[in-house]
Amino acid sequence: MTIEGLLDALADETAEALKGFRLRSAKENPIPVNIYTQNVPLKEGKDDEKTYPYVCVCFDSSDIENPYEGKELLDIYFLIGVIDRAKDRQGYRDVLHIIERIKQHFFRKGIVKNAFRLGCPIKTALETADIYPYFVGGIEAKCELFTVTEEDKFI
Repeated sequence: MTIEGLLDALADETAEALKGFRLRSAKENPIPVNIYTQNVPLKEGKDDEKTYPYVCVCFDSSDIENPYEGKELLDIYFLIGVIDRAKDRQGYRDVLHIIERIKQHFFRKGIVKNAFRLGCPIKTALETADIYPYFVGGIEAKCELFTVTEEDKFI
């Protein structure tokens, strides 16, 4: 599996983890969480908030320490954004709920698509700056991608 294929597979699994999950939109309507890979789409207008709520699955870097071990370690992250205009400023709870649903899904799944596993350490975080009505958080993780190794020419 390629890194691009991994991003697509992670996005598919994230969509599965959030299947049936709905949040309030900026206009207070219950809508599903949007899933993006690597980048959130550009805004089309001044107050365009239709990208929210979202999870953006992103690739950061990869490392192959020994090509003969058959695995590549990738640094990936999930960026989560929601809008909550309620005066109680509890939108961070929606972000935490999304984080937990994603983590638990991957823990239950184990090896995904016979090609990768979410590895540890897994770090989660919330944005601490006051950016109301936006609430942002994320998951940072290692991912083990099984790679093709050299063919034994003497067998």
